[in-house]
Amino acid sequence: MPKAPLAPDRLPLLEHNGTAIEAYQHHGFSMPDRGPHPASRILYAARDQNNERHWRASLHEIEALIDRNFKAAASGTSWS
Repeated sequence: MPKAPLAPDRLPLLEHNGTAIEAYQHHGFSMPDRGPHPASRILYAARDQNNERHWRASLHEIEALIDRNFKAAASGTSWS
């Protein structure tokens, strides 16, 4: 039976153009009894003027979103 997931680690706040960026180390959703453990990953979040949190998988993506004033990219590959 899988073990309960580890709580995400909250990393120190970052800042870009006056907007705080929250960084979290996510350890996966559950730990299997045997076999490989899921790899941890870093997730980045920033809040817009309406206090809505936007998540991205890389620091570059969240900084680009802040630079676009929290508007989605025109290419359709990025999401809000």
